Amino acid sequence: MLLKATDYLLFIIGTILLFFFSSTWWFENYFFNIKPIIYIIFIIFILLNATNLFKYLLKVIRENFKNLDFFIIISIILYFLIQRRINYYGISFLALYVFISSLSPYMRESNSKVYKLILNCIFFSGMISLTGVYLGLFESLFLDTGIFHSYQPPGYPNPTSDLLEKITGFRLSNLISGFQLGWNYTAYIIISCLGILNFMQYKTSLKKILRVFLIVGLILTQAKIGFLFMMILIVMHMTKKFQRPVRFLLIFSICICYLLLTHITIIDSNSLIVSEKYYREYIFSFMHKDFYLSFFSWLKIVSSKYLFSSSIFLTDLNEFFKLSEGSEPHSLFFSSSFFGGLIFAFLVTMRLINNLSKYFLSNLERDIYFSTLLCVFCIESILWDSYDAPIFWLIILLSPYYKNITKKVSRT
Repeated sequence: MLLKATDYLLFIIGTILLFFFSSTWWFENYFFNIKPIIYIIFIIFILLNATNLFKYLLKVIRENFKNLDFFIIISIILYFLIQRRINYYGISFLALYVFISSLSPYMRESNSKVYKLILNCIFFSGMISLTGVYLGLFESLFLDTGIFHSYQPPGYPNPTSDLLEKITGFRLSNLISGFQLGWNYTAYIIISCLGILNFMQYKTSLKKILRVFLIVGLILTQAKIGFLFMMILIVMHMTKKFQRPVRFLLIFSICICYLLLTHITIIDSNSLIVSEKYYREYIFSFMHKDFYLSFFSWLKIVSSKYLFSSSIFLTDLNEFFKLSEGSEPHSLFFSSSFFGGLIFAFLVTMRLINNLSKYFLSNLERDIYFSTLLCVFCIESILWDSYDAPIFWLIILLSPYYKNITKKVSRT
């Protein structure tokens, strides 16, 4: 009985922690600073997992040059030593990375309590976030408050809203984010929930109902990443019998188009540009449409200039903020470069590629939804400063082990 009580306690704390991580800005904006609570809960988890953390670090040290994690950890520690200071961003990444990596031995067995705990925490934190989305829909329709949704900024380019209007004839002028201050993060949580849903031990009928609610919630956020997820998912379903190279080319083409459309803003030639933030530099006109470099493109240009004008060991994310109007690079590679150095950023990218390769190149059964999630997170890392996002690393770092517990579902 004591063991069960402990399991339930860990589940509740883990779900709250994962939810709080994603809702930090929302709580700070409307209520209070929850970071101290997050730190306390996270420290408790570290203490409870101290033995496994020690085993993981001991394994990394013993394997040293044979273990990629050894290079990642050493590179960021050397970066701290060269700069003679420890930055908050690097410590946040290191604590999260090491903690989640230490859980990997438990993912080898489908009946592992840790495995089930991770899935349940992801799922239920996702359902809480989904509830926030539907509260946002209700609020946008019947109330004048803006707690769970926000009004679209003037001049904000929203192709997803335009697409929805063409398909349904209904235009959503509000951006629904629920308990997250940004609708993109809401979408990340929802697609993570969709990705692991087939791993949950629920009846098929219940999973179908939950999947419908999750997909509708994803569409309501109007996040571009949601439509990328849906496009890849549709292609995977429609090309089950296709050869792998053909499927890969189709999915690769969709991803390239997505990246192009996120880095270019298109507007009618006769339209008035209200905010130049989203229309950084005019490129060309075609068929009464003007093409501009988007905010993401501008951040990549600023990031590149700052990186190449600085020593690989003297970059600083806080210094970058002064050049980028206070915005992060919106890129895992660039943000990692600025708080851990260029070598560290390359090593983190190698870890991302290595883990995805282990999953996709295996001959075991794979779940279509989870495979789509991995594709989407990989592409979104080019646009997302995911270094401190637990949901991202829970999926990416443990992805080689999820394949061991998938049941006989659709092969990708």
